[in-house]
Amino acid sequence: AALGLRRALGAPAEPAGEAEAFAAAADPAVLGDWLAGLLTLAREEVLRPAPKGEQSLLDTLDGVVTTMTDDVFLHALPALRQAFAFFPPRERERVAHLLLDRRNLHGSARTLLRTSADPLLLARAAALEEHTDLLLDRHALGAPR
Repeated sequence: AALGLRRALGAPAEPAGEAEAFAAAADPAVLGDWLAGLLTLAREEVLRPAPKGEQSLLDTLDGVVTTMTDDVFLHALPALRQAFAFFPPRERERVAHLLLDRRNLHGSARTLLRTSADPLLLARAAALEEHTDLLLDRHALGAPR
């Protein structure tokens, strides 16, 4: 919440300090509460692109999430979903659009928000597939790559 308040009051970004704060909150046990505090006070700042030469809050959060291991991400996913549920649908679409832009990808942000399956189930399936591949490789039973 303090980081959100700081940004909401117009303080300039401090990438190293903010990345450190996000990294400390990356523990799945505290991530949801930490993000809820941030998003309560800095919802508009998350949706706003950063001024030239600065990093947005969404950029910082995305950087932390992309460095999570698959296992940590799987544990953090419910908290991430709960925190971003704070946004109304139009703002969630804006977040998806900003993330697509961040990666220089083209596509429908709306499509990213609509899946035919539960995202937790999809993440668990991906983790199971990865674990299975590791076991097959360990026992030399996998297909040559």
